[in-house]
Formats: sequence, C-alpha cells, structure tokens
Amino acid sequence: MSSPASPGLIGSPSTSTARSELAGWAALALTLLIWAGFFISLRAGARAALPPAELALLRFGPAGLLLAPLLWRRRARFAALPARLWLLIVAGAGLPYFLIAGWGMRHAPVVDGATLIPGTLPLFTALLAAALHGRQALARWPALLCIAAGVATMLALKSGQAGLAQGYGLFLLGSLMWSAYTLALREARLAPLEAAALISTVSLALLLPWLFWQLGQGPLVLPTLSSDQLLLQVLLQSVGVGLVSTLSYGYAVARLGAQRSTSMGALTPVLASLLAVPLFGELPEAASLVGMGLIVAGVLWSQRQVR
Repeated sequence: MSSPASPGLIGSPSTSTARSELAGWAALALTLLIWAGFFISLRAGARAALPPAELALLRFGPAGLLLAPLLWRRRARFAALPARLWLLIVAGAGLPYFLIAGWGMRHAPVVDGATLIPGTLPLFTALLAAALHGRQALARWPALLCIAAGVATMLALKSGQAGLAQGYGLFLLGSLMWSAYTLALREARLAPLEAAALISTVSLALLLPWLFWQLGQGPLVLPTLSSDQLLLQVLLQSVGVGLVSTLSYGYAVARLGAQRSTSMGALTPVLASLLAVPLFGELPEAASLVGMGLIVAGVLWSQRQVR
C-alpha cells in the first residue's frame, strides 16, 4: 500500500500543495488582468475628469460599506495585530497609496505609472525582505537586475522630458508602499476578505472628512460624468480593484508568497502595453519591446529560482 506521502496518492500532501499553488497562480493571473485593465482605463482618459478624492470614493466607498460589518465582527482579530502591520497594510494598499499613485499620474503619463509601480515591486520587496530577514532574500539578484533593466529600458524613451521627475518619484514611493503592504499582509496572515475589509473600511473612514471639506469648496465632479463613464469606473474601481483584485491578490500572496507574487506583478506593464494594441492601435516601439522582453525573462528567471 502506498504511504501517505506517495506522489500518486489522491489527497497526499504533495497533491494538496500542487492544487494550492495552482489556485494561487489563477488568483494572481486574475489580479494582473485587473491591474492591467485599470491602467488601460486611465490611458483611455476616463479618470481624467475626476479629482483623486472622488475617484477614491468609487474605489473604497462600496467595498468599505459592504465589508464594514465584517470588520466589526472580527474586531478582536484585528485588535490582536501589531499596530505596525495594520498601519502598513492600510497605508500600502489603501487611501495613502491610492492618492500617491494618483498624484504621480498628474505629473507623468499613466503608462509610466503602469511600468514603474508594478515593475519595481520585486526589487523593493526583495530589499525590504533582506532588511527584515537577512540577505538570503537577495538570492535572486540576477533575475531582479534583469527586471530592473527592462523597466529602465521601457522608460528610456521618456528621458529628457521635463516635469517627469516628480511623477517618477511618487510612482517609486507608491511601489515601495505596496511592497511593504505585501510583506505585512504575509506576516499578518489575514484571510483575503479580512484584508479587504481592513483596507476598504479604514480608507473610507479616512476619506470622508476630505470629501466633506471638498463639498465646501464646490460641487463634486462625479455626478457630471456620463452614465457610460460612471459605469466603467464603478465596475473597474469598486468591483474590480476594490473587491476582486484585493481578494485575489491576498489569496495569491497566501498561496505563493510575497516575492513570487510581486515578481509576477512586474508583468502588468507588459499586459497593459499588449492590450493597448487592439484597443488604441498603439504599437510598442523597439525599446519598449526590448524592455518587455527583459521583464518577462526576469520574471520567469525569478520563478525558477524560487523553487
């Protein structure tokens, strides 16, 4: 009779691990598609009419209201977390991160944000992990350098343009914040729904005073959007980014780990660029193709090194 650890035995630990990883990869693939779609929608100009605070209301409002009861029911669970962890989770994926990224896109093209924020995630995650857990986190440094070279190549076409430095600095800060969130989420061991409740509800509570202040300055722009624009933003921000991607990314981190998840996140600009071809007729230039190739190579290389 086969032992419990036999590879071919149904329900064996190896089979369960393989199924768990497969589910993690599926969740991560869904996350990347939503992230790419988010940047594509910004490139289409749907976001341009909305101030950051009003777009944040779409992002955190429905999810925050829906998940507030869960936050209350699990309040003992959240209270047991070190303050450092839930602060990093809320700041790194909630309202502070959202506003940093939004302000960055006021100073630089959105495609640059789609490249810099997800593209540098593996680098920042590895550096933070090395600072916290030792230099073994940098064992994949050749793959990380390959990803960095791809990001630099994709941005090379923008060199020499004035006014981009501030936007690039904000994008890099946003990427660092998201990396800290990913590591904190892994350490906190929150269920995906718990993480979504914490991020969305606390972010909504932080946002409301700002919105009341903005109402005193003049009418909101949100009600003036066309029904098509409003529906697009609700589906993308509230449902896609606010609920689905928060849950799917948390699930992927729990199944695959922080560094594997952020490494695959570097594929977001590649997906966004590929989607732009049929949607906008934008063909990548030679430098962009080389950069995307380096990013893909670095991501695949890093996954082999995580085995």
